[in-house]
Amino acid sequence: MRKRNTTAFTFMAWASFIGAFLAMFIGIYTLEESLSVKGYFAVCALFLTMSAFVLQKVIRDNLEDGYIGRKRNTAAFTFLAWSSFALALLGMFIGIINLEQLLSVKGYYAVTALFLTMSSFVLQKTVRDNNDDEPLQPVEPKFEEL
Repeated sequence: MRKRNTTAFTFMAWASFIGAFLAMFIGIYTLEESLSVKGYFAVCALFLTMSAFVLQKVIRDNLEDGYIGRKRNTAAFTFLAWSSFALALLGMFIGIINLEQLLSVKGYYAVTALFLTMSSFVLQKTVRDNNDDEPLQPVEPKFEEL
């Protein structure tokens, strides 16, 4: 069976996600702002990451479900996934726009937020592909000794 992701691609997906996550949180840690501002960005970054994972899963589930006629996600959950992602992205960029820092600092956070978002999508897809591509191991029956 052909695998969808090479070992190199899987490594790249994990490395880019870890790199983006670290870049975002190192940037937040070194930001010369109050703790409440740092907390706002940390919560937005975590919300953005998790909502990207959930949205990618829902989109793929819904696409796959179109082929088999069975729905794993309700319309309400699909709406929640899309709206959460939009809200997280909006919250992050409202914070960046209102940040009282140089444009280069705002640019750093904007690019890091986009990198974190994209790497979250890629990582979720890669992990799911790799899991789906694992050969099914037959379950051997267990016999009890008499």
